[in-house]
Amino acid sequence: MSKIKDFTELKAWLGNRLPEKRYLHTLSVADVALSLAKRFSLDEKDTLRSALYHDAYRYIEHDKAIKELRAKGFFIYNEEEENDKLIHAPYAAMKMADDLEEAPSVCVTAVRFHTLGSILMGKIGAAVYIADYAEPRRKHLTDEDREKIFSLPTLEDMVKYIIEEQNAYFKEKGIENAEVTNELYSFLTRGGRFED
Repeated sequence: MSKIKDFTELKAWLGNRLPEKRYLHTLSVADVALSLAKRFSLDEKDTLRSALYHDAYRYIEHDKAIKELRAKGFFIYNEEEENDKLIHAPYAAMKMADDLEEAPSVCVTAVRFHTLGSILMGKIGAAVYIADYAEPRRKHLTDEDREKIFSLPTLEDMVKYIIEEQNAYFKEKGIENAEVTNELYSFLTRGGRFED
């Protein structure tokens, strides 16, 4: 397969490989991430590329993904190894340069950390993380919840608030948050800022 050259090709490729619900989620994430890019003066093409690609391998077979990631020496968090719904993030990050003609490192990093977050995710990664959580098709949030998130003044404040909401939900369900997410929360609580 030749590498995907532009956003029209990327959307068509995603439309052919993702179920309709996931594809519509992807387009919605891209819309929200792009609005955040405009608001915070991020590179719009890199943000759009990252947001569109973030779930490209959402349905990768778990054992296949683990095997390929290990073969390439790609670091995997324990939570990703144990959870079928998380392994697509490192796998997509690994595959991005194979699939796309342009795969800047900032995009690879954004895709890599869109599920668990990381202090390394950067501003574009933060925009994709926020958009993935808060896009309008997500049923776990009310319009008021979304308004609260988007009323916050910085990407850091939005990510911190989302982690707090997730932590409250996880506590209710008796689930431990990922260590990398806890590290990110501590970083933001101390006033840490995402790099470009």
